[in-house]
Amino acid sequence: MRFILTCGGSGGHINPALAVARLLREGGHEVHFIGAPSGLERDLVPREGFPIEFVEIRSLSRSLSPKAIVKNVKTAVQTLGAAGKAKKIIQRYKPNAVLGTGGYASYPALRAAAKCKIPVLVHESNAFPGLTTKMAAKRADAILVGMEHCREAYKHKDRVHVTGTPVRPEFFSTNRLLAKEELKLDNRPLIVSIFGSQGARDMNRIILELMRLEGGEWQHIHAAGPKRVDSVLQKAEEMGLAFNGTTGLRLLDYIHNMAQAAAAADLLICRAGASTLAELAAAGKPAILIPSPNVAADHQTANAKMMEKAGGVVVVPEAGLSAEKLHELVKTMLADKDKLGQMSRDIQKTSVPDSAQRIVKILMKTAK
Repeated sequence: MRFILTCGGSGGHINPALAVARLLREGGHEVHFIGAPSGLERDLVPREGFPIEFVEIRSLSRSLSPKAIVKNVKTAVQTLGAAGKAKKIIQRYKPNAVLGTGGYASYPALRAAAKCKIPVLVHESNAFPGLTTKMAAKRADAILVGMEHCREAYKHKDRVHVTGTPVRPEFFSTNRLLAKEELKLDNRPLIVSIFGSQGARDMNRIILELMRLEGGEWQHIHAAGPKRVDSVLQKAEEMGLAFNGTTGLRLLDYIHNMAQAAAAADLLICRAGASTLAELAAAGKPAILIPSPNVAADHQTANAKMMEKAGGVVVVPEAGLSAEKLHELVKTMLADKDKLGQMSRDIQKTSVPDSAQRIVKILMKTAK
């Protein structure tokens, strides 16, 4: 069979699609991607060996300012053109079904597939559906969600299936000792910090200050974001921070081997996107979650609070956060190994190891 997967923007939308795509490919099926040229899918999808085509599309602004309204009008016009191009791709490729895993880049392909009478499936990882999911769900043959309570957010509950959020199998299987050896780490505790695939300006600043306070007591790998890493590196040099084996500090633009880094880590500091939480659960890693304040409907806070109830994370708002407060929290958590061990077991209980298999099963059932 042939399938089109469409996603875009952040790794949180792309990585679940890639997990499903790998499983389909292993089953002998053909997989083609549609995304936007400005999103991370441009690099991440070809890296995994899948073909991808692009449609020009940008995100909608939720502001009501005159500038935002003009932008949204242009986006609406652009969406029609993108849907037209996506329709041509679909007519040429003739997929048995189209699966969207979120991000504004996925909507034109889902809309075009529905108009071509191709089965449409949407997957939403977050506690609350995003704008793309809300629009696409009206025409979807199946709506796939990460958690049971998410079912209530949709009008047509008979179409909703709880599948969890797919993650790469390496998150379940990577050996901690081997990961530490391959990453050339020593016996000091390891902190890994990452704030979305694009990074976050304010958190980059706080993490640099945290690294200074650590004083070499721990090892720390931080992903600053591809477009921010140069300015962060410059600031680090001004602060006298050195990135080498002695200090234990490392600064990256993006962590491509996240499963390996997570396996080696003692504690993660990160956002609360659903894909990130699924990866933490699969790896069984305790974390300090700092939800992004810049997302629709504050859905990351909802995600984080649900995970906090399970006992595997500590949630800290970004507002009012300082490097000093974060340092004290990290120090307290790393000092209590029994508590960290319990958090690891608690978060692992929330994992859905067969999420990708569940999605593929529904995809195959729904496909023409």
